[in-house]
Amino acid sequence: MSRVRLQNVSKTFGTTTAVKELNLTIREGEFFTFLGPSGCGKTTTLRMIAGFYYPAEGRIWFDNRDVTEVPPQKRNTGMVFQNYALFPHMTVHENVAFGLEVRKISKKEIRERVKKALEQVRLAGYSDRRIAQLSGGQQQRVALARSLVIRPGILLLDEPLSNLDARLRDEMRSEILSLQRSLGITTIYVTHDQTEALSMSDRIAVFNQGVCQQVGTPEEVYNAPRNAFVASFVGETNLFPATVAQVSGETVTVQSKDHTFRIRHKQEESGFSVEPGNRLFLTIRPEGVDLVPEAGENTLSAKMELVQFMGTSFHCAARLEDGTPLKAMFVNRPDLMGRLREGDRVIFRFPEDRLRLIPGGDDRA
Repeated sequence: MSRVRLQNVSKTFGTTTAVKELNLTIREGEFFTFLGPSGCGKTTTLRMIAGFYYPAEGRIWFDNRDVTEVPPQKRNTGMVFQNYALFPHMTVHENVAFGLEVRKISKKEIRERVKKALEQVRLAGYSDRRIAQLSGGQQQRVALARSLVIRPGILLLDEPLSNLDARLRDEMRSEILSLQRSLGITTIYVTHDQTEALSMSDRIAVFNQGVCQQVGTPEEVYNAPRNAFVASFVGETNLFPATVAQVSGETVTVQSKDHTFRIRHKQEESGFSVEPGNRLFLTIRPEGVDLVPEAGENTLSAKMELVQFMGTSFHCAARLEDGTPLKAMFVNRPDLMGRLREGDRVIFRFPEDRLRLIPGGDDRA
């Protein structure tokens, strides 16, 4: 296992900046995820850690070793690519053994290590099969075994589940996480899928346009986003421009949509302080919204446009009186059965402990 540290790392391609001044430390044994949309810099960062790209500026460290200019084969990393990069003309055994043969390992040790690696990914007995004879999930596990067999200090996975169907992705998420936990290997995972990031990671780095927007645990990133991009990209949210009207200790009063809201704001959790006159955003997750019988503090009237019953929850899309869309989700509420109808006008309440303030407001408040 190794600790990874990126110090002021930047990468450019021509006039395009793919990664800008990235400072990041990934702890030993951690499952760390790079999350963001296509072209945000997450795969470029992973490839710099692997050694396939060299940074234009900055340094990369594995523990106390500067590996910035060390070639990939000397970094002791295992890489699983999005398309698996398996050799179709080889058997499963030959694919997994390839990295060991390049390293001039003895045939006896290769056999033992390949056997163990295939057992780890639950492919014992598949050694003689051709790649074309395997399902997508089995091919993914072969790629994983090939990376693990060389006993890397760091495991790198570049969107390894994106080619699988939804059900298989769910199964493979659990398998990868279980294997990582049992091995204790430092793992860096790239994905654009928020569900993967939230369900698998010890910590997440959210990227956008080459800049790391926030680093934190899944709970921190989801419940305390540092800006509007993180709030809207990681899960669904309702986002309204607002202006701070009054600050009294941890209670902040804001004006938004011609309505006044009281919010509980803790500077140590949010990372920023607020003052009267500040323009920012007011945000609340759909599951944080309440349904109440009459107007009161922190309430808004809306017209229900869509109601979807999902078995254990109701997913609702509504529209406020000024035309702003609003999403709400009610979990484990059998009392709402038959009460939520499209076209009805309802009252939503925003509890002050579920509202969040984030920087970056505009002039629409």
